[in-house]
Amino acid sequence: YQFGARVNTNLPEVRAQNTEIMEEAFDSVCKGIADSYYEKVGLGRPVVIDKNRGWAAYYNWVERWNPNPKMICMVRDLRSICASPERTFRANRHKPEAGVEDTKELQNLTVNERVGYWLNSFPIGLALKRLQNSFQTGDAKNILYVRYEDLCSNPEETLKGIYEFIEEEPFAHDFKNIVKEIEEDDSHFGPYGRHTVKSVITAEKPSSWDDVFEAGISNEIRKNFEWYF
Repeated sequence: YQFGARVNTNLPEVRAQNTEIMEEAFDSVCKGIADSYYEKVGLGRPVVIDKNRGWAAYYNWVERWNPNPKMICMVRDLRSICASPERTFRANRHKPEAGVEDTKELQNLTVNERVGYWLNSFPIGLALKRLQNSFQTGDAKNILYVRYEDLCSNPEETLKGIYEFIEEEPFAHDFKNIVKEIEEDDSHFGPYGRHTVKSVITAEKPSSWDDVFEAGISNEIRKNFEWYF
């Protein structure tokens, strides 16, 4: 909704008016949209978490109408991230929507080619570029980065840090009985967007990508994305 409002700031009716006032009006519109949207989506709860992965790319914009926004970014070993869509591809290659191979152009026919595709396309490639940009612009200092591996191996301590960051009282979680209350229809994202929530948090197996990638490919990911690691 806010992106739609941003597009409309280019309308002649807007540009013909006082620029400073229009800037303030736009910020007011963005805040009003957020307040109204989360009043309904949040079901009246005092704290709402929006998991859209694009927020961090617009930190300065959000800060204009929501001072000191609390943004959290989950990161994970990039080799594990790349292994996930590759597993999904192998399990669903009989389905048209899983097709990333292009036999006509001879593209994405090998594992290393597909890894390159994952790393330079939506959503992984886009997320990586936005993450790198947050460090280059300095926005990263305002964002809490949480390692997936830490959350799995030490969830209580990791969540304690998250509660401190958002300035809320810690909640006593039962990590052996995780219940997902919000229902989402992941089918709109195709086979690569479908995820199930496990009921128990368990530590991730070291080198969880070894059953998907040979050492050469894993090492190449590590080498080419040194800044990430």
